[in-house]
Amino acid sequence: MKVPFLDLKAQYELIKDEINEAIQQVIGSCAFAGGPFVQQFEEAFAKFCQCEHAIGVGSGTEALWLALLSLGVGPGDEVITVPNTFIATAEAISFCGAKPVFVDINEQTYNMDPDLIEAAITSRTKAIIP
Repeated sequence: MKVPFLDLKAQYELIKDEINEAIQQVIGSCAFAGGPFVQQFEEAFAKFCQCEHAIGVGSGTEALWLALLSLGVGPGDEVITVPNTFIATAEAISFCGAKPVFVDINEQTYNMDPDLIEAAITSRTKAIIP
């Protein structure tokens, strides 16, 4: 059975005018970071998530880094993750001054093997990123 890829062009065509207008507004304002459009996004996203605040960041690495910092992860701490993750996961852990501890995956699910987690936990473990 051949499973087709998601047709992003077809999705774009449905909202093309709206997207192009938004892009033109941002480019025309020259406020690419921290401007009114970012603030509008953060407010709308916080409302969507039913939370008080949301922070727009420039990358997934920054998002993981801020999440770890918000948990108090810092120098000397350990964060458990999987070895088959994207490099950004280990980078974010390292940016906090913490050490990534890799727990192998389950061969059937390709997710972190829950049977191996307990052995990896130490007194320095602050978080687990599956």
